[in-house]
Amino acid sequence: MDVLEAIQTRHSTRAFEDRPVDKETLTKIVADAQHTPSWGNSQPWKVYIATGKSLDNIKQRFASNAEDGVAENADLYKVHRGDFSSFASQNMGHWVGTFRPVIESDPDSYWDSRGNLYRAPAIAYLVLDADPNSWSIYDLGAFSETLMLSATGREVQSLASYELVKYPDVIRDELGMPKNKVIAMGIALGYEKSDKKLNAYRSDRVSTDQILKIVD
Repeated sequence: MDVLEAIQTRHSTRAFEDRPVDKETLTKIVADAQHTPSWGNSQPWKVYIATGKSLDNIKQRFASNAEDGVAENADLYKVHRGDFSSFASQNMGHWVGTFRPVIESDPDSYWDSRGNLYRAPAIAYLVLDADPNSWSIYDLGAFSETLMLSATGREVQSLASYELVKYPDVIRDELGMPKNKVIAMGIALGYEKSDKKLNAYRSDRVSTDQILKIVD
């Protein structure tokens, strides 16, 4: 698969097969992502990948926390739709309107998948040092996209989701992560279930002329 095909075919997968991604493939995906350009070549990222027993424990503890009503406390502030620009908020509202019918068509599958961290066999946690500056956060965003494109090229699907990082203390505990590390994003990795309506959904994009201005 070439890079343009990967860009155009990558999509959010919300239900994964119960099939592991081998460590060699996971390592290659992260090694590919290291080619991401960064500000002053700072390369601020660290990656922890949970699989097997560690991931089972994270899933179980997340589910228990949610059931017990434990407040979410993600390391990066959770921004609500009203905190975005009007243009971005409008796009988000459109997405909600098109995705809601998918949820309503099979709510049990949706909530079961989400409540079990999409049943992903691997979750990559992207980590920064304490008090990251805006350029490091930008770099990590670029790193995450390169990582997901590499995964697509290796026939591994992905999902970047807040649900994966909403209880960061659980993640730090299970993965032996220092307390001063900021867990910025979680990316689920695995092989998608082809029979799920959740995985058939594709979000659309605004027309290019709405976001592009070329000035001679």
